[in-house]
Amino acid sequence: MTLDWIVAAGDTGGDSGSNFDIGVLAQYGVLGIFAILLIVFANTSYRREIARADRLEAEVLRLNQLIQERHIPALEQAARALNEANEIMRMFQRDAMREYDPPRRSPRPR
Repeated sequence: MTLDWIVAAGDTGGDSGSNFDIGVLAQYGVLGIFAILLIVFANTSYRREIARADRLEAEVLRLNQLIQERHIPALEQAARALNEANEIMRMFQRDAMREYDPPRRSPRPR
């Protein structure tokens, strides 16, 4: 049985700094094979998580851009509308207070 697929999967090519010699581990039999499989699994999992993190980071950047382009202008417009409504309510309140000017009582002599 040849273990070429394990050798190919285990060879990191020096980019991650974790080169190892499969032949040395294979001399230990089953324990060496488990070590080889563990190294291959760890290497594969690490690469998969790096790719996943990159995809998620790109998605976060896209959503931030979407918020900046669409939601912030809508919130600014809503804030302006609320300020205008507040000013109108103050104006109505002032007019109502002017119309309801309670009669002043003259002071009673004591």
